[in-house]
Amino acid sequence: MKKETTFKLAPGLLIGVIALIMVVVSCKKAQLVYTVSTNTNVTTFLDKNADKFSIFRQVLARSGTADFLQAYGTYTVFLPNNTAMTAYLKQIGKNSVDDISISDLTDLVKFHVLPDTVSTANFGDGKINTLTMYGQYLTTGALVTNGETKVRINKQGNILTSNIRVGNGIIHEIDGVLLPATKTLAQTIEADPKLAIFTQGLKVTGLYDSLNVIPALNPDAMHRWLTVIAQTDSAFKAAGYANFAALQARYAKPGSDPKTITDSLHIFFDYHILTTVKYLADIGSGANHTTLAPSEVIGAKLVDKQVLINDILFNGVYEPGVLLNRSRSDVSASNGALHYTAPYASSAGTTTGHIAPKVRVPVPVYWDVADFPEVRALGSVFRKTAVRKYFPKLSATTTPIDGWDWPKTEAASGEKYGMNYCTPGGKSPAGAAVPSANASFVYGDYMGIALGVATAANPGSATNAWMQMKTPVLIKGQYKVWICYERREQTGKWPTGRRTQCQVSIDGVIMAKPFDFAEPAPVGTTAELESQGWKYYTNDPLRATAAAPIPNVLIGKMIGIINIASTTTHTIRLDVIQGNSNTDILDMIHFIPVTAASQILPRFKPDGSMDYTPIP
Repeated sequence: MKKETTFKLAPGLLIGVIALIMVVVSCKKAQLVYTVSTNTNVTTFLDKNADKFSIFRQVLARSGTADFLQAYGTYTVFLPNNTAMTAYLKQIGKNSVDDISISDLTDLVKFHVLPDTVSTANFGDGKINTLTMYGQYLTTGALVTNGETKVRINKQGNILTSNIRVGNGIIHEIDGVLLPATKTLAQTIEADPKLAIFTQGLKVTGLYDSLNVIPALNPDAMHRWLTVIAQTDSAFKAAGYANFAALQARYAKPGSDPKTITDSLHIFFDYHILTTVKYLADIGSGANHTTLAPSEVIGAKLVDKQVLINDILFNGVYEPGVLLNRSRSDVSASNGALHYTAPYASSAGTTTGHIAPKVRVPVPVYWDVADFPEVRALGSVFRKTAVRKYFPKLSATTTPIDGWDWPKTEAASGEKYGMNYCTPGGKSPAGAAVPSANASFVYGDYMGIALGVATAANPGSATNAWMQMKTPVLIKGQYKVWICYERREQTGKWPTGRRTQCQVSIDGVIMAKPFDFAEPAPVGTTAELESQGWKYYTNDPLRATAAAPIPNVLIGKMIGIINIASTTTHTIRLDVIQGNSNTDILDMIHFIPVTAASQILPRFKPDGSMDYTPIP
């Protein structure tokens, strides 16, 4: 069996933050929002509402922070009411705030204050992006109790009254006292008996020490805040590792020091640590996350309010991921956040909750750009005869094809500058033919795109100045990149006629050669074409000759070599240098390792099958 397969675009990452209900909706009681004179600052507000907040006002007086919160500025205060403060004093065994040290009271105030105005409209299901004055993050979430939805802060207090405007900021009344994390990530992990194997691994690799430093004392600015995705002992055992010795036997190499960053066991645990602090919403809203393991990332997506990691379609094979345990995760530590993996039942079986970097070697990826979930869902359209399906972009923040983006929106332009999924002979709504009847497109379909910038002679001619797409998963390594397209003569003769020339980049790295949808292939044999960076990618090409040039030939151009640093998806982008057209036609993009036996074979038949028959 050949290793190369045509890569179907994986189901788009369902990227986005879980919606948090910010306005309390209840048939029992409506939320009350005060309107307060801007002449009233935080401390004065407490004085005027002593019946509800007198105990926290005593905290301000004893800690010497009353004047600070009375001064003009921009603050957000999560304000515990008297009921919350009374419960807190009972919890810690104190009769009054006079029994608490001034330093502890000062820290308590700092943990309830943000140096910015943050209303509930800026909350998300995760951390609030502004640090408290204590130096830790607060988290938010939605809690439903007896049919009533409330916004919960730090899993410790519910907002009773939100967005109280005062002269120097915003107050949110809460029914619980917020307490900062007192343990580091290392200490938090060690305190959980279900993480014994994981804890032992951190200690053996020296990573325990790295996770045991609070941000203020960490000289490594890049790693002051971290995120750990931990596996429980049961997850290890389900994966075949009964104890740490079994795990060490699998990953440790004889003679290698597990405390070095190149050691396999060290890399295994590095892979469970994300750079910066990320809560579930942060992870679920980002496709890929950098780990401490060199060049290794964790992929993530949100599916039915569940955060899945490393759930991908790779080389045509579905690899089910693991869940992040929603009920146990989002644990705050003094230097980051802790999450737990969990098994995941999928169509391909149930995973154990075990994650590890996979050793892969680069393989060719033959990407059919016209294969994506949104069009596959249209049974009457996908790979049917003579169809055209238009995908408009209706707003600047949403795109109709996951992983694709372009600047022109339908609402703003009023013109048809979205993306077209086409098969030869497809018609536009107005009846005009989509300009290709070529029967040799791979899988019989292609993407019709509109790219271009305005010219001095025709200032109203601009279409999309750029377009970008998310690639399939590429294994880290070096690749030659081939853009396979229908070369179009367009208006006028090459190179003086109308054309769309683009600068191509991958993850911001500019490729060596520009790409032009109107550029004809040179005339010559297969070997001569390859030496100049060209190839015919279909199995029965219409080949141009000097005597009989073919205006609309299917051809592939090698635009350069890219070093893919991490095994994940990547972004390829076309920025228009000159020219414009609304009929540029893109069929495939090939990523072929520089070490591959051939950059030319296989060629593809219209049904998508591969042909390894060489042609002169």
